[in-house]
Amino acid sequence: MQVIISTRGMTVSKTYKDAVTRKLAKLERLLPKIVEVKIVLSKEKHRRTAGLTLIAKHRTFRSEETADDLAAAVDTAVEALQRQVREIKDRVKKHQPRRESAPEPARSLEPAAGPERGVVVRQVTPKPMSVEEAVEQFHLGREQFLVFTNALTDAVNVLYRRRDGGLGLIEPVA
Repeated sequence: MQVIISTRGMTVSKTYKDAVTRKLAKLERLLPKIVEVKIVLSKEKHRRTAGLTLIAKHRTFRSEETADDLAAAVDTAVEALQRQVREIKDRVKKHQPRRESAPEPARSLEPAAGPERGVVVRQVTPKPMSVEEAVEQFHLGREQFLVFTNALTDAVNVLYRRRDGGLGLIEPVA
């Protein structure tokens, strides 16, 4: 992790810079892919400001805090960064893919003689609906296929997602 410390209107000692770097090193336990941390410390009349920018592999976090004391401003800014990192990590942990309905049970069959692998069979009960209704239903779910009974022809049809993003319809020939 590279730490860049710059100041405006003040100077800070090497000891203080090392102390700030040690505080930020604790963030590496939460987020190990930190690339760079930019710190801007500034002094105005009766207030001190610490601006921290943490650049990680896929995200950038920013915190700026102002206080009467420089150490308090840095501590508060580091705590804000820790909170942001924890929130992102919790959000990623809790993320679950959306499901519209319970998944259908799948069973695998033993492979036939030869180099083929096992075949996964999924049993579904086709519901009667029009093609337009099937398209709407298909867009609600995340499945690649939708098997339905065409209400007009009373035949089983398959609606599928094409590689180019469009939809395809498989109808049996009478």
